[in-house]
Amino acid sequence: MKPLPFLASALTGILLTATLSGPALAATPETHTNTPGASAADGTPSERTVDAQTDEVTTLPVDSSDVTIIGATWEGEDPELEIRTRDGNSWSAWESLPTDDEGGPDAVSAEAAQLPAASHQSQSVALPVLDSDTVEVRAADKQADTDDLQITQVSTAVTKADAQVAKSAGGVSTHSATGPAVDAQISAKDLRAKIVTRKQWGADEKLVRCATDKTSSAKGVFIHHTAGSNSYSKAQAPAIIRGYLAFHTQNRGWCDLGYNFLVDKYGTMYEGRAGSLDKAVTGAHASGFNSWTIGISVLGTYSSAAPSSAAQTSVKRPVAWKAGQYGFNPTGKMTLTSGGGGTSKYALGKKVSLSVVAGHRDTSYTEYPGLAFYNKLGSIRTGAKALVPELTPPPTKAPTKSPAPKPKTYPTKGAIGSYYQKNAGKTGKPVGSEKKLKNPNGAYQSFAKGTVYWSKSTGAHFLTKGQIRVAYKRVKYEKGVLGFPSSDKQTFKYRKSARYQRFHSGMITWSPQTGSDVIYGGFLTKWKKLGYERSKLGLPTADRTVKNGVKRQNFERGYMTYTKKTGIKVHTRR
Repeated sequence: MKPLPFLASALTGILLTATLSGPALAATPETHTNTPGASAADGTPSERTVDAQTDEVTTLPVDSSDVTIIGATWEGEDPELEIRTRDGNSWSAWESLPTDDEGGPDAVSAEAAQLPAASHQSQSVALPVLDSDTVEVRAADKQADTDDLQITQVSTAVTKADAQVAKSAGGVSTHSATGPAVDAQISAKDLRAKIVTRKQWGADEKLVRCATDKTSSAKGVFIHHTAGSNSYSKAQAPAIIRGYLAFHTQNRGWCDLGYNFLVDKYGTMYEGRAGSLDKAVTGAHASGFNSWTIGISVLGTYSSAAPSSAAQTSVKRPVAWKAGQYGFNPTGKMTLTSGGGGTSKYALGKKVSLSVVAGHRDTSYTEYPGLAFYNKLGSIRTGAKALVPELTPPPTKAPTKSPAPKPKTYPTKGAIGSYYQKNAGKTGKPVGSEKKLKNPNGAYQSFAKGTVYWSKSTGAHFLTKGQIRVAYKRVKYEKGVLGFPSSDKQTFKYRKSARYQRFHSGMITWSPQTGSDVIYGGFLTKWKKLGYERSKLGLPTADRTVKNGVKRQNFERGYMTYTKKTGIKVHTRR
């Protein structure tokens, strides 16, 4: 991901999902406005998500005293989103809100298996916004074939407790762990430095979705930066981290905060993913290479300027601390086996030799950490190695190295396998084995981006994760009135924003205005004769209903009814 060149205090914060619009811009046909979600006084993040359109500006009122994170998700083509912020009467320039190429759980991990379907959609970076009262988001490509575009907004208040952390945390301390300079902030005496615990920075443990994986040891460290402005204050840093916890768990579906440790520009260290202080906890910081590694991220963007010397010094200490704990050499090499994933440079099962202290860009298609920070990794390696004797705990029992888990793969075969070979980019990799179906007879196989169904009469077709799938579930999948898919998802010829998918006995339609609806039988035959989406009725707005013997289906500009006595009647609104 390319670094975002936002001006000083324009953007720093936490992702929040919201779709709003305010006063229309010169070249913008429509805007919508919504009031900002109120953040809790205790610093608990509040979240809002709204639908957006590629031909509209989404305006998000925010509280300038809060830390706010803005992010987007969509299906289909990248709309090339842009964002700007206002502080008082002054607007920043429009800047890119690019597609996220960050980390995530390893594809074959238990954490990945529990991800909700929505987390597989394309998504933007999670961008912190600071000291702003309004945010606007727009699509540079207004003609993009984009579905289900949503904006999320997560807001977090800066609390008195945050100010106290800022006052007492400071940077590193080389005093003895039992000396007066190391107070309640210390959580691991062997680090011999202050570290802000999850309780102290206000982690809401109810947001944690699941227990995270652990390994018996660690082989090395991945270094990151989080993106966003570098102009945050000491007191804003804990609020930013609370926002990331909420965004990573509730929006991306991860078990917990993605990083094991975080460091701010002032040199303050923070406990990240729970358990990281004394265990080799698997994070979500480097897709495909989370197992057996530790993720450390510095708050901010460091493409043109490196982190402060205080931040760099603080990064060296947990590297040295963990090197002593797990017996790795900060200036050495490690061999890892790729767990695969969409952002990984290396295929599933590929063995890769890396520096023990590596940058995220070494294994993923990303520019993280920024080049200025990446160029400092050499000095961080040597500095950490020099600290190892000081920070190595007394020897206890030598850690037992366990072999890396063998990645699980799923074969494809027959018609479903042939479809996958031709459409792998559309389906993603298989995430389960082929399953047989009876009554009606057929088969299906789950893939990263949806499901391929097959039957003898319909052939193999792909059902994406989205609103059409939701409607298909509503009518009990292939066992319901529709049967198996008989086509892939398609765009209506005369309604470019609307989609449809054919099934053995009917059709599901979708548009941003109407949602997803099932139509079949005589109503579908009649609608076809009227001209489908060009008809005087427009698109369906609901599934068929039956009341007092009368079958009815509503449309945008009217409805159809059926009884045995009258047959199908078309009613249009005047």
